[in-house]
Amino acid sequence: MGKSKMVMTKQEFYSLYIPALEKALDTDHINIGFKVKGPEDYIDTKLQVEIENYLEEHEDVFLEKVAYYFDAKSHNFPSIEGVEIEVYKKKIKIEINNVKKGFLDNSTDSPAGL
Repeated sequence: MGKSKMVMTKQEFYSLYIPALEKALDTDHINIGFKVKGPEDYIDTKLQVEIENYLEEHEDVFLEKVAYYFDAKSHNFPSIEGVEIEVYKKKIKIEINNVKKGFLDNSTDSPAGL
């Protein structure tokens, strides 16, 4: 019998993803050969499969924006869809705060500091 895919909830996903995203944004000035570490680089490798399963099952405009940002940052693009990259980053940070308010502040088991 094959192992069934476990898919986490949106709240579980964001409780892992948001801290990793914040760390990635804090270190986005480090670009090694067109590679800026994204949030997935800061998530425990033991949880990677669950994260990938979640992403396969759920489309999310916010996550697409994050992907665009890190792709643009890796290639040293000055803007994304006509928006300066630093302005785009600020908008992502605003959305992070909205996610925290919407999903993480209501969690009794959210990591400290969220």
